[in-house]
Amino acid sequence: MNMTLKFAPFAVLALLAGCSHDHDHAAAPTTTPAAAGGAAAHEHVHGDRIALGELKLGAHVVQVFQVAPIVAGAEGDFDLDFAGALPVGVRGWIGAESGQGSRKVQFERETAARMHGHPEVPKPVADDARFWLEIDGAGRGSVALHR
Repeated sequence: MNMTLKFAPFAVLALLAGCSHDHDHAAAPTTTPAAAGGAAAHEHVHGDRIALGELKLGAHVVQVFQVAPIVAGAEGDFDLDFAGALPVGVRGWIGAESGQGSRKVQFERETAARMHGHPEVPKPVADDARFWLEIDGAGRGSVALHR
């Protein structure tokens, strides 16, 4: 057997194991156009993204998308599409503006124009809980969650 073919399944598993979050890696279209700046070397494919709204924080304009349904006590799944350069120091959480009862998570670069993150959903989720976004030096803002 050809050595390349023998180890090909292990190479695929190694690539998938490098993913920092779990969701379907099968080819599935998104409901939004591809992010500007071309495809990344390892771009994650999400199911239908639900647009939650646009935030302007300092010089940054960001479209917020919810990628998966909100489940109390589980991780949320969110995309942030930026109109310009990606900022440094982007955190998100679900709950109140104070962050009390929530855990802030760092969002990571996914493409040249997109960041992705998995904030924990509080249990229970308050009726007035929102998705909050904070960018170092630019402020914070929120959008309503899709329930």
